[in-house]
Amino acid sequence: MRIIESDKKKGWVEVDVEDEDDLWHLYNMIEVGDQICGHTTREIKVSRGDVEERVGRRRVFMCIMVEDTGIQSFTGKLRIRGKVVSAPEDMNILGSYHSFAVGQRDHLRIIKANWSSFFEERLERALNKSRPNVIVVTIDDQEATIYLIKDYKVHEVVSIKSNMPGKYLENSDRTSLKSKYFSSIENELIRVMKDVPHNVVLAGPGFTKNELAKYLKEKHRTLNIFEESTSTVGFPGVREVINRGAISKILADTLIVRDSRLVDEVLSRLSRDPNLVAYGLSEVERRVNAGAVEALLVSDRLIKTAPITVKRDLEELCKTAERYGGKVFFIGSEHEKGAQLYNLGGVVALLRFKFS
Repeated sequence: MRIIESDKKKGWVEVDVEDEDDLWHLYNMIEVGDQICGHTTREIKVSRGDVEERVGRRRVFMCIMVEDTGIQSFTGKLRIRGKVVSAPEDMNILGSYHSFAVGQRDHLRIIKANWSSFFEERLERALNKSRPNVIVVTIDDQEATIYLIKDYKVHEVVSIKSNMPGKYLENSDRTSLKSKYFSSIENELIRVMKDVPHNVVLAGPGFTKNELAKYLKEKHRTLNIFEESTSTVGFPGVREVINRGAISKILADTLIVRDSRLVDEVLSRLSRDPNLVAYGLSEVERRVNAGAVEALLVSDRLIKTAPITVKRDLEELCKTAERYGGKVFFIGSEHEKGAQLYNLGGVVALLRFKFS
């Protein structure tokens, strides 16, 4: 994402959407009551007697007051719906509803009454383009699945069948089929990378991942390849990879790994020493006000869906925690660990000391 212009004193920022990750960050930044302004197309209607006829569409600049947002998976766009609060006078559409369908290369102005620390972090994250590009391929001799590791989730790209017979069955075509299998994986990797350098992690049980690594290294000497042994393939295999120390170093800058580590620490403390954890808004507030909070974890889903009064309480809670030297982390809810945090109430504190 790129900032075109901003005036935080007046509460607005104008951004340029550069990729799909930006759409997710925008989804988390834009909330009910914000104003969104930009160019869009609007249907033109003409009254002929008692009948209104549609005569085409017109490109206009307008602003809406947001009432609803959502990612459209089938179009890859962010839909923002609300009432029109500013538009060309001759269209006579103030107070009617309109939806923006935001995609890559679109420009938006976001106007907020309050740019809280949560929204500031989201904006900074979207502007930071130093995140590593990571692909994980889980593989055995029957199937390979390619995943992109994004800030907010693990995205499955494609699964590829080997069509090879079982390794204990004699078949003269096995070597040829394995070569085709590896070639298909290679082609998909090239398509996904699109000439952008990626770290590629090959993971799975057995030796097929090692054979694929050798195949790829011989053909792509500049490719940064890592090999990890996992007990299984598919998404459970990816979960193992994320939890591995060596691979975590590659992914250290991605939110999904940071979130997973923090939630794992919460779960670990709950099992071995629950007095070093507090959860639920009222309980966490007591610990924050006592200066006992080392790290405050807040679910982005809670911030997105909570009533405005609760959002204000959460913002004040975050500010107080930071004043006492605690760190505040906003945890994504689109992955397994984030969902676990949300199920704990969406607000959890890791404590410096036991609190009774």
